[in-house]
Amino acid sequence: MFRIDPNCPNSHYAVAIDRLVYLAVFLAAAPMTPAARADGQEIRKCDFEVKARCATGDASVTLADGVVKRVEVNVYWCGLKGQPGYTCAIDSSRTDPNAKWSEDGGATLITNASPFCPDQPDRVKVTVGRYVSIDLDQTQSLGRCGAGAELPRAIVIPEKKAACRVWLRTP
Repeated sequence: MFRIDPNCPNSHYAVAIDRLVYLAVFLAAAPMTPAARADGQEIRKCDFEVKARCATGDASVTLADGVVKRVEVNVYWCGLKGQPGYTCAIDSSRTDPNAKWSEDGGATLITNASPFCPDQPDRVKVTVGRYVSIDLDQTQSLGRCGAGAELPRAIVIPEKKAACRVWLRTP
């Protein structure tokens, strides 16, 4: 390790470089924490692409101590040749005034407080375990999707892989 020499005006640079080298070695040897963790929260996320149906998207679920705090789903559908595509989006958190959050048999239910069709169910069911399952079978696409687009029936976020498993509705 370098020491500051009072007779050498640039010795403080050597000390700074020495400390940077130690810092780099420390950071390289330190166990890596997943980038998706912050402030005791864990974000499970994935992307998907269904070429046969020309659909892509992503999903993420934010957990705090195993409890679902936020759900985000984005689905992008291709448009006709020369036309823009269509999008579906869900972005709900426990502080969302337009959603009622509840727990039901180990799953989190997120019910839309003002659904597009009030006489039909409009809820998302999220189950957390080794995988995160986002059940959208009772979720209305109307009000969340552009014309020509619809939400999938379900999305499963794997434990470690970046690609979602997606079940689309039958055409």
